[in-house]
Amino acid sequence: MSDTTLGRPNAATSATSIIDDGRTRHLIWLLPVHAIVWIICAWLSRGNLDTQGDMVENYVWGIEWQAGYAKHPPLFAWITAAWFRVFPHTDIAYFALSAINAMIGLLGIVALSRRFVPRRLAVIAGLAMAVSPLYSNLAIKFNANSVLLSVWPWTAYFFVRFMQTRSWLAAIAVGVLAAAAVLGKYFSIVLLIALFVAMLARPAWRARFFDWRVLLVAAAGAVVLAPHIHWLVINHFPTFNYANERTGGSFLAAAARFCVYTLAQIGYLALSFVVTLVLVRERRGEAARMMAASVAKPTLNPDLWWLALGPLIVVGMIAVLSRTQMASVWGMAQWFAIVPLWLAVLDRAGFSFRPERAFRTLVCYWLIVFVAASAIGYIGALRNTDDAAEPRAELAEAAHFMWKQRFQHAIPVVAGSGHEAQSIAFYSDGDTRYWDMSKPETTPWLNMADLKRRGALFVCSELDAPCIAQSKKITGAMPVSVAVSKHAWRRSLPARHYLLFVLTPLY
Repeated sequence: MSDTTLGRPNAATSATSIIDDGRTRHLIWLLPVHAIVWIICAWLSRGNLDTQGDMVENYVWGIEWQAGYAKHPPLFAWITAAWFRVFPHTDIAYFALSAINAMIGLLGIVALSRRFVPRRLAVIAGLAMAVSPLYSNLAIKFNANSVLLSVWPWTAYFFVRFMQTRSWLAAIAVGVLAAAAVLGKYFSIVLLIALFVAMLARPAWRARFFDWRVLLVAAAGAVVLAPHIHWLVINHFPTFNYANERTGGSFLAAAARFCVYTLAQIGYLALSFVVTLVLVRERRGEAARMMAASVAKPTLNPDLWWLALGPLIVVGMIAVLSRTQMASVWGMAQWFAIVPLWLAVLDRAGFSFRPERAFRTLVCYWLIVFVAASAIGYIGALRNTDDAAEPRAELAEAAHFMWKQRFQHAIPVVAGSGHEAQSIAFYSDGDTRYWDMSKPETTPWLNMADLKRRGALFVCSELDAPCIAQSKKITGAMPVSVAVSKHAWRRSLPARHYLLFVLTPLY
């Protein structure tokens, strides 16, 4: 006899489901704990926010609240500026922003999974993806790539909800979030094309293309994108020029690079694959083969297959046709549907799970991460690496102290060597702005007249000869030499030397 009658589960099945849901509902709280773990581990392992200086650059852009910037559209810079309107200008507060951004994306994966699998399994999707480098150590560097971790899963969730329910609210949400994804990075065109292809590929979804509510998707997206499009037009599309610099080369080189890109994606997903298997109750070898088969066989779950693999297919086509040398982290947000696909296929095949194992599994993972983070931080300090020893916050403290002693107010504008100057702006009370003296067109909110009227501090690394020469020319001042060192892991690290040039404000 069937376990169901007229599509309704019998009492035993319902009772089991209720018990399972009760056991697993609390597991969702492992995601905030996971975020806290990574905030602490990032602080332990890193002496600075990031070696490349992307995170301080986000800040100095965002506080100007422009509709676009020289390199990228504005979403992640806006988020950074809004965050630091509330929170202190410290490394650990920035790592908290990064971790919460990743957690929001993981909750989106859980929500998406819930459209295809029972609640007790949907939580597993978020937990299994949480251990991937995509949502952990790579996510800690908040930039144009990682901001998509939170936006893409929720865009896909509302897309599926619209396909399944025809809800007009879901249609508006799809439009808003799709536009937000584009405002995060133009690479999000990959997601939009992939969702469109998924809609056309699935007969039940294809009918939505002719639904009047699709107009709501387009209208909502247009409203959100309108200010940025206007900015692009009046500024002659500077971000397109920056993106175009990433293309070029031969088709063969682009194809080879895409193969490397694909292999990197497999590596990023390996740990999530393992954790999913750990939570399978039995027959794990068979489960592993079925999970691998789900990637190669769309028929096992066509809806989720298109959501999971569609972005990779689109990336491959665009990369080869445009001869773009893909960086593996560009697609870090694209795997929002891969664990839901594995779970849906296994659930349909009758595999049972033990979600309660997730707690012990994650505790073991966290302990390993804590040990590794501590070792990385200590060894970096021991070896005096740039990441560990460059005294960006300490330089900012020294610069602000010198300026306030002279003028009794905060530094109004800072310029000079990129990372150093931007760090002085970040580690401030929020009143210091940044001017790019080597490419002033990228910071059009300030000009030389503003600097002469308000005053400015120019900071140069002692090895940055072009910065020193230009700072002397602009300020006409003799430099103040400062030696600054960082203290970490009960060690005083070797001092770094900088030159400060003061452009005295006009009163």
